[in-house]
Amino acid sequence: MKNTFLILIAILAFTACSSDDDNQGEEQQISQSHIVQFTTGALEDWVSVGLTTTLTSDDGTESTISSDFDYTQNIVSVEIPENTVGFELGFYIEDSSQAEMCFYGSVDNVNVHQESINQQSFQYQYTFN
Repeated sequence: MKNTFLILIAILAFTACSSDDDNQGEEQQISQSHIVQFTTGALEDWVSVGLTTTLTSDDGTESTISSDFDYTQNIVSVEIPENTVGFELGFYIEDSSQAEMCFYGSVDNVNVHQESINQQSFQYQYTFN
């Protein structure tokens, strides 16, 4: 009975150590900037499109970026710098046309999030782990 109890304690201790190692792997430093990009179809010059992004940096300060829509390429985007711990953005398109949102790493091009938007206003928040 005593040996079974000691074996059970050893298994639990090993499991606890293993799970601690796994948690450390999840806390990664952001080693690249990211891009959030909205792409639309062709729009008339009078159609208003806006993207406002509030960045929270690793020291807790906030800054706001207003991005201009490129009517020749039908894109509006914002770069999220490396020292950012989170951001909130608001996308607006006057006539509620469909837009494709893509959020990806600027170096490795790995998608973090992608979706189609069919609404006039769209809010998105993200916190880096």
